[in-house]
Amino acid sequence: MAKWRLYSVACVAAFSAMTAQSIAQEMTAEDILALLQAQREALAETSTINLGTSRTLEFVTESTPETDAGISVGTEVAGDAQAVAAGDGAAALPEELVLDLTIFFEFDSALLKPESREQVQALCSAIQTAGGEGKYQIIGHTDAAGSVEYNLSLSTARAREVVRYMIDSCGIPADRLEAVGMGEARLKDPSNPDGDVNRRVEIQVLL
Repeated sequence: MAKWRLYSVACVAAFSAMTAQSIAQEMTAEDILALLQAQREALAETSTINLGTSRTLEFVTESTPETDAGISVGTEVAGDAQAVAAGDGAAALPEELVLDLTIFFEFDSALLKPESREQVQALCSAIQTAGGEGKYQIIGHTDAAGSVEYNLSLSTARAREVVRYMIDSCGIPADRLEAVGMGEARLKDPSNPDGDVNRRVEIQVLL
């Protein structure tokens, strides 16, 4: 447990000067790798230690995800807490270990903008450096503009596009990635529901 806490302290120190509006920003492969390693350490502790309820995003294991062209896809599940039906399941993470990336898409589209490919490449490099057989969820989030149904569909399509790029351009095995759409269910800044900060892609380790 001490090891992941050291990662946690390092992450908090690195991001302490950021405002809530700037947390989701371009990160280096080294930054991403540090957070992924910290997530894995923290999640490993959940086999024996309860991390608490610092986040409302939880994962359930009883549902079988749909697939699209070999891409595993999670779906939102109704309940008291926001949940995602995930093939392998994951536990709640402390907020300081949440990995949000700003990845730009064409307007009202799931098409990646060219300037975002470098950020996805950094994510790929981090995962490749980490090695092993670990799995990852790529979770799409939107702002609250538009209908709930539309935002859920758009966030899922964008998560799938990131996963597809990681498979086709980076060579990450498809069975190590799962695309999840959360729509507007977990706004980064609930006080500004239409704000840019809410439109992001989150990455979470699966055990």
